[in-house]
Amino acid sequence: MKTLNNFLETTEHIWIKYDFFNVGKYLNALNYIVEHQPKFIVEYGGGQSTLMLTELVNYLDYGGKVVGYENDEYYYNQHIEGGYNKHNNINLVDTEESTYNNYRGIRYSHPIEDVEGVDFVIIDGPNLRLFPSDPTATFNLMDIVNHLGYELPYFIDGRSGTRDFYKHLGYTTDIGDIKV
Repeated sequence: MKTLNNFLETTEHIWIKYDFFNVGKYLNALNYIVEHQPKFIVEYGGGQSTLMLTELVNYLDYGGKVVGYENDEYYYNQHIEGGYNKHNNINLVDTEESTYNNYRGIRYSHPIEDVEGVDFVIIDGPNLRLFPSDPTATFNLMDIVNHLGYELPYFIDGRSGTRDFYKHLGYTTDIGDIKV
């Protein structure tokens, strides 16, 4: 049986164990993937974590895929140079700022059709402190739920403003995060 521990012991990317697993970062997301094997994972804030998720999904070999979106060209280029986009599944996209019910937020700009069939969403970006409007949340999960007509499991890495936004909306399928 393929487990998270087996993956961590056999992966060529030893940094996954030390930079993510041992410190509890993404632990709930990783365990969720092993247990539920989502077919299509979308991550907002692509990079090193996108590679880790893709390597895990490939190791589990159940036919899943991962797509990451990154908005910062500097980091996108760093991801390429660092080998984190080796599966060519991190996409550089623009962001747009908007408001929803008095919440200022950011959206990664991409056609909603590009995430058709998604069954697990991870929010790990963008760095909201870099936007002059002082946004509090990433809105893409809301857009996906509105498009699909139902809520789906999601994981937010830290980002208390984004976490609070989705709690305010009444979303209940947050699989949790160890580091809050």
